[in-house]
Amino acid sequence: MMSLKKISFRVPPGLWQRFSSQASDLFLNRAPFLNHMIKREVPELARELGERRLSTAAKRYISGQLKRQGAKSVNIEVEEATAKMLNAAVEKSNLVRDAFLCRLLIFLRSTDALLTHLEVPRKVCSSIHTGTGVIGLEEMPTSPLEAMEAVRDDPLFYVRSWVEHNWQCGIYLVQLPQDVDWAACYMDDKDVPGTRAFKLEARATAELYEAFETKVFTGTRAGGNKGGAR
Repeated sequence: MMSLKKISFRVPPGLWQRFSSQASDLFLNRAPFLNHMIKREVPELARELGERRLSTAAKRYISGQLKRQGAKSVNIEVEEATAKMLNAAVEKSNLVRDAFLCRLLIFLRSTDALLTHLEVPRKVCSSIHTGTGVIGLEEMPTSPLEAMEAVRDDPLFYVRSWVEHNWQCGIYLVQLPQDVDWAACYMDDKDVPGTRAFKLEARATAELYEAFETKVFTGTRAGGNKGGAR
C-alpha cells in the first residue's frame, strides 16, 4: 500500500471552487487526480526552469500577490514520493510552491480567456496550421475509454505543444497577464516592481523613449528630415 502525505497550499477561493466543480462533474476524485498531475508535471517544470532560480524579491512579490487574492489554504493527500519530488523542485528553483499549484489548476481548466490570450485553438486537431508552418499532433482515439486514457497520461499535451511552438517556451515560463503574477513560477527581477533591476529597466525605457521623441520632434522642426525618423 502506498504511503500518503497530506500537503496544503494556498489558492484563490474562486479558482479552487471552479476547479472542484469541474472535477466533480467529471467524477474525478480531486486528491488522486492532483497527485497524478503533480507527479506528471514536476519533471516538466524542472525541464523548463533549468538552472533558473527565483530571487528572494521575486518570491516575496509573487507570494504577496497571491495573498492579495484572498488565497485560502486547502489540503490534499498525495503520495510521499510525489511530495518529495515537489519539495525538491521548490528547493532547487526557490519557487513559490503555491504559485506552481495554482498555475497547474489554471492550465488544467484552460478557459477560453486563457486560450485566447495564448492564441491556442479551442478545438483539438491532428495538425494545426500556423503562420510558421504546421504543428503535427497525436490524434485522439475514437474509443471513449481509450480517449480518456490518452488524456489521463498527458492532459496538458495539446496546450503545451501549442505554447512551445508559438512562444518558444513552456506553460510554466510563458507570460500571463500581470494580474496573474500570483501564479508565476519564475520572474526576472527586471519584471518585479520595486526591485533595482525593475527601476533600471524602467529608467532605460524612459530614456529611450525620450531620445526617440527628441530626435523625431527636433528633426521635424529643424526641417532636416522631412520624412521624420526612420
